[in-house]
Amino acid sequence: MREHMFQRRVRPAEEELRDMFMLLAFAAVWYGSLFRALINGRTNGANGAIFLAGGILPLYIAYIRGRAALICRRKRRTAISRGRCCRGIVRRVEAEKVPFRGRHGHIYYRKRYYLVIEKIEDGFAHGTEIKTGAYRVPVHLYMKSPEVKLYSDPSGWNWYVEGLQCGRFRQNAGVFPTDDVDGDTYVGDALFGILYVVILLFLFFRLL
Repeated sequence: MREHMFQRRVRPAEEELRDMFMLLAFAAVWYGSLFRALINGRTNGANGAIFLAGGILPLYIAYIRGRAALICRRKRRTAISRGRCCRGIVRRVEAEKVPFRGRHGHIYYRKRYYLVIEKIEDGFAHGTEIKTGAYRVPVHLYMKSPEVKLYSDPSGWNWYVEGLQCGRFRQNAGVFPTDDVDGDTYVGDALFGILYVVILLFLFFRLL
């Protein structure tokens, strides 16, 4: 039980709700500021309507991203309940810099990690390798064991990883020894996300 408490659930990037929650926190502060300004008479109806419309975009983006993540999670649950299961062993972790467009059209890069897993099925002398979808977390720095479970969807084409054993903190003797310093970038991003939400919540409660 104690060991389980110090494990973390690592989901693929497409199943994460992190961005949705950050956008919802921003929208809460945005509308909180707007309603307080309206109540105190510091803005008129025309300006209020503009700010009201301005807050719709982050809410819409949060809805789109949250809905997509929940659809992916539902597909995973379907595979676990209806598909077939087999044992898998993580053989290596591949990293890739993925471009994305930021504010003002600038192109930035973020690192994503992919597990290459040997799929071991009964009746086959040799396992076959599959490559998972992208992870935002540098899993090779946190992984405690290479053994996982794989579930296929009813079609047999898509596979989902379950039982990925990752600690809450980096493993001193990790499964994949590496000097990859990009893990520090992930820690910085995580701390920024926490700080961002804390500041927004602080501003929100000040408005109450």
